[in-house]
Amino acid sequence: MTSIDGLGASSAFAAAQYGLQSASDGISQASANIAQRTAEDAIAPAQPITANTDTNNTSSNSTSTTTRLTDDLIALNVNERNAQASARVLGVADEMLGTIIDVLA
Repeated sequence: MTSIDGLGASSAFAAAQYGLQSASDGISQASANIAQRTAEDAIAPAQPITANTDTNNTSSNSTSTTTRLTDDLIALNVNERNAQASARVLGVADEMLGTIIDVLA
């Protein structure tokens, strides 16, 4: 594809495609992490609370798991937004190409 104005429509399509692929990879990774943590939580037996020192240790593990789950959920949301933005770039590039074709035809 040749460039009309020096910027090139193909670079917009390539950027959108790369963004969608990166977002898809990020969504897949975050989803896999969430599924793995959910499966591990289902298999692991409940931790009994016996003493004050054990309570602090159990609380720390619970907080760490919750933090990782929260991080994965945030990554899922961020990648969703990235996919939406890349889809918008693709739409604008498509409109731009249509306009260029209409002007040149």
